[in-house]
Amino acid sequence: NPMKRLILRAVAASTLIVATAVPAILAQNTAMAGSATNAPEFALTVFPLTSDEIGFSNSWGNARSGGRSHTGTDIMGPRGTPVVAATDGIVTKLGKHRLSGYFIRLDHGDGWATTYMHLNNDTIGTDDGKGGPWTAFFATLMEGDEVKAGQIIGYVGDSGNAEGTRPHTHFEVKYDGRKKNPYTYLRDAFEREERCNMPVGKPL
Repeated sequence: NPMKRLILRAVAASTLIVATAVPAILAQNTAMAGSATNAPEFALTVFPLTSDEIGFSNSWGNARSGGRSHTGTDIMGPRGTPVVAATDGIVTKLGKHRLSGYFIRLDHGDGWATTYMHLNNDTIGTDDGKGGPWTAFFATLMEGDEVKAGQIIGYVGDSGNAEGTRPHTHFEVKYDGRKKNPYTYLRDAFEREERCNMPVGKPL
């Protein structure tokens, strides 16, 4: 049957196209997936708190209220301690949220960003909660500013849902919008500076 043979040839041809195209598509997708997971190297140039009276531990994934899990590292330190940019970047957000309190977000390029939360909301020498952006952020800091590693950007506090806890900075690292455990980045910067007598990983 000529018509039947014509249909069979068409089916065979389409099968060949699919058979050759699918591996190519799969290879392309695999390459794209590989490039997404191969993040460029990132390191903190300096530790983000300037005080020697600090402590931190690897609390990534620990349970938090409301069924949440911890997605950063809490760096304990005295209220009002200067918080500095951990590496060069651009200020993309100065904000306030009911959970994070006052916070600063920096973009470091190549998909990397850091966030510094629970900044100070108290007037000097108190725990009155009557401060504001002027007690949380460095006086002249604005969104869009370029900052250098070690430049003061804010001050340690207990704003947001940290009220009632000891002052600390909740520090986060993101790559392409996805949060990564910041502990090893902090530990490495801490060990390089060797300015604290406390063992790494031992919170105050």
